[in-house]
Amino acid sequence: MATANVPATSGSSAFGSATSTPAPSPASPLLRKLGWILLFRLVLVTVLLGGSAAWQVFTGGAAPPVASAFYRILLVTYGVSLVFVVWLATRRALEPLAWAQIASDIALATGVVAITGWTDSVFVFMYSLAIVEGGILLFQRGAVTALAGTLALYLPLALIAAPVHPPLLSLFAHAGAFAASAALASYLSEQVRRTGERLAARELDLAAITALQESIVQSVASGLLTVDALGRVTFLNRAGEQITGWTQVETRGRPADRWFGAFQAQAGRDETDFVNARGETLRLGYSLFPLLGREGEAIGRAVIFQDLTQLRAMEERVQRSERLMEMGRVAAGLAHELRNPVAAMSGSIELLRSNVDPQSEDARLMGIVMREASRLDQLVTRFLEYARPVSPQRADIDLARVVTETLDVFVHDPVAAQVGLERQIAPAAAWCDADQMRQVLWNLLVNAAQARAGKVRVSCAPEPGGGACLEVEDDGPGIAVPDRARIFTPFYTTKERGTGLGLATVQSILDAHHGTVTVEAGSLGGARFVVRLPPAPASPG
Repeated sequence: MATANVPATSGSSAFGSATSTPAPSPASPLLRKLGWILLFRLVLVTVLLGGSAAWQVFTGGAAPPVASAFYRILLVTYGVSLVFVVWLATRRALEPLAWAQIASDIALATGVVAITGWTDSVFVFMYSLAIVEGGILLFQRGAVTALAGTLALYLPLALIAAPVHPPLLSLFAHAGAFAASAALASYLSEQVRRTGERLAARELDLAAITALQESIVQSVASGLLTVDALGRVTFLNRAGEQITGWTQVETRGRPADRWFGAFQAQAGRDETDFVNARGETLRLGYSLFPLLGREGEAIGRAVIFQDLTQLRAMEERVQRSERLMEMGRVAAGLAHELRNPVAAMSGSIELLRSNVDPQSEDARLMGIVMREASRLDQLVTRFLEYARPVSPQRADIDLARVVTETLDVFVHDPVAAQVGLERQIAPAAAWCDADQMRQVLWNLLVNAAQARAGKVRVSCAPEPGGGACLEVEDDGPGIAVPDRARIFTPFYTTKERGTGLGLATVQSILDAHHGTVTVEAGSLGGARFVVRLPPAPASPG
């Protein structure tokens, strides 16, 4: 099958997510940011402080005490970072951890600036990094609080540690830079926060729309199948699973021809026979249409299909009923035109035969005429029974009792002389005409006996959903598969002297009862006829 569909993304079908995506925990973004900040701090401290300390020691540009101070700061930073890593692993109290991390970075910057000359230090920019970190972690309030902490530590300590004439211009420039960093970090972080909130709202809206769309698609009574441009299944809704017997899990991503090759590639409306996972042959009506992308290009095809098996069976029953009505109108005239001449011939032959020698050739020929006239009369009678069946007088009866009574009579019939009967009968309530059910069972028994069966098994049992099931199975030659669809047609017979009306009458009676009769291969090696009758209608109120 060359159908295709929109390729499904991970976690979603071609028509939306099968399950709504849970909203992320509010702590999740902060958790990720804390992890990245910790990593950034370790890399920065290692590169800047470790590299500077090593360079000063090896070039003689710093006294050993300064280098030792760098090492101590490195060790303290690593130790504090280890504590923060353990804290972060608990995934608890993340906001206090963020404040502690901001405070520790301000303290780290102060320590580094203190040992490298305060206002003359090249590491003053670390205060700006701490302020930016505050904006990243806690948005505007984080940046403003980091700025306040920076000014509260850096300005007084720089003034105290400065010479007699404090470098006020440097302090002013540094304070302005810190304030500018805080303003920029606050602005950008707030923009990021608002954008994140809007994005989260859009994601929730999209998830709601997707869930609604998925619910609609899954609630459709028709099957819906989509296949991508490579011929792989991407979606099968719940109704499609029920009809085909296969699930989306086992078909998705696999070639559609493996299961759905009955659907032809041409777009439009059509019908096809489809064998589902349960081995049932269904009559499916389907519509196949292409799916188009945003630019109008064909990116796949979809199939909407319905199970028309019952509908077509009902149409067939209606057509059969219409044919019966026409045959019924013809049958009355036909019976009159045939029976009167047959009766006249039979009477005349009977008179003539009384005047001839019973052992003569004439007597033998007259006997043949009488036998065939009787056969013709029986054919007309059975045709009338089929073409103009009596409306069933239905009642809530125990089908097992009707079956037992019929079998007790049948065993004494000459046609059953060579047949061994097996009974598997259980009480089963059915809404039917008892006399017509006797006729149905009798016709099926005669059909089995005439098929040269040596054993016939009759079963009667209640249906799981209500009603009754009657089975007649034999060990005869069986019925060829091509003949099974035609044996209920009037005058179709595979027997040498059969009329072709016995099984047609069975079909007619069951149609009037809104029941069904089917034929299949039986476990005894012959044919098995299965009759299903509906339960009694529920009483109003």
